[in-house]
Amino acid sequence: MPPAVAPVPGHRNALLPAFPDGDLDGAVELGAVDDRSVRVWLRCAGVASVSVTLHVAGQPSVRAAVPLSADSDWTAAVTLVLAEPAPGAAFTVDAAGQTRHGRLSPAPGARAALTFGFGSCHMPFAPAPGGGLTVRPAAAIYPAMQADLARLGADFLLLAGDQIYSDIAPWLSVPDALTADATPGQMLAAYRAMYRGFFGERHFRALRAAFPAYCMWDDHEIENNWGALREDGETARDRLRFDAAVHAYREYQHSRNPGTAGAPPFWYAFLHGDIGVLALDVRGRRSWAEGRHLGRAQWAAVRGWLHGPQAAMATTLFVVSSVPVAHASRWFVRLLERLPVAEAASLRDRWCSSAFLAERDELLAELFGWQAAGLQRKVVVLSGDIHAGMAATIRQRRGPGLIHQWTSSAFTTPRSARAEWLNRAAMQFPNLGERDVRFRHSRVVFAGNYGIVRALPLSGGGHRLRFVLRVWDEQRRRSRSIINRPA
Repeated sequence: MPPAVAPVPGHRNALLPAFPDGDLDGAVELGAVDDRSVRVWLRCAGVASVSVTLHVAGQPSVRAAVPLSADSDWTAAVTLVLAEPAPGAAFTVDAAGQTRHGRLSPAPGARAALTFGFGSCHMPFAPAPGGGLTVRPAAAIYPAMQADLARLGADFLLLAGDQIYSDIAPWLSVPDALTADATPGQMLAAYRAMYRGFFGERHFRALRAAFPAYCMWDDHEIENNWGALREDGETARDRLRFDAAVHAYREYQHSRNPGTAGAPPFWYAFLHGDIGVLALDVRGRRSWAEGRHLGRAQWAAVRGWLHGPQAAMATTLFVVSSVPVAHASRWFVRLLERLPVAEAASLRDRWCSSAFLAERDELLAELFGWQAAGLQRKVVVLSGDIHAGMAATIRQRRGPGLIHQWTSSAFTTPRSARAEWLNRAAMQFPNLGERDVRFRHSRVVFAGNYGIVRALPLSGGGHRLRFVLRVWDEQRRRSRSIINRPA
């Protein structure tokens, strides 16, 4: 049994509640996969080196010795590259006495099918009656999701933000617990402790071990509504804590992704045959006070990718934006974003807030332009964040073009009547004040949920797409489909 409390220097009383399943000690998980390589992520506490081997039938095995140390909290990632591409081939990875299985991607540009699961907001813990933490029954959603994805032969798992909650409650909060004189090293230790606990929850851990996982962070990996929390910008102390959150995110999440940039913004893109995935980092450069959302460097990189050779090979494009583009209404946000109310920061955090609206319109113009530049092209935005699942559409007021948005949130974060009220109120009259685009929302679901996306190639080109939102029923202990939407 883990101790009732775990010491973390720099915390008030030097204590952090111990997590029910302990720390994530020995983990072997898959990350980015293409037609000739597999990225492997590891955490093996106290082990100086781990041997990792990739096996693909008909090819020489690829081996690497991966060094680990306390400097990276005993985490590491390595990309194993085959001598020749092997599109669609089954593979096996052996490391640290564990075996993982998967399938290599189709060749870039080849007609392809794709199935994956996605969602956001992993908060399975509650305070235990006698102190410490307990796992809420909602965590049973993860075995249900794993079974559904295995039955469908899913290619990967997309974790779309808030994989930890560093700040959720007084009994479990890095910002609240850090003492005024906490050093950057102590801040980093606190974020690492959160990752070890949240990623050590056994059901979430088993889900990640079953499929290659791509990640993108959102605000709770840093602090709630990061980048829109204050109207006058972040303090120097905030920036130190942000740097610690960046460091821990890079170790535990981003090192699994393609590219693995060393500093934010942490956007990335990849192809699965003729299907593209473009993941936007909406946190790494965000500042409401400075009117900056994605930031110029990320904008230039994203535009370059959309107009480059990889995007030209895609007929379907999934765009990951942890914060939904189609959500709160522009008029509602403008009315309340500066008021001295608790919800103001949440409204400033929206794409249509006064500071971010121009970048929202810029993004939509780029996506509509990419769609119009080729036959059979489809665009879907994938998002989380709002503790609700839904499907929405975005159309141009003048001219052709249709963008779907599919949202899955939350996996296990508890429901809140206040949050549900704010969501419902904010989505009223979504087109009031909008000049160039038209939004339409479908049914909104507030129970714990996860999304499943399927893309099947059509004979005439392009893909038939389907989004299924599966909701976990805690009483009946089963999941059921609430939204089943084609595109």
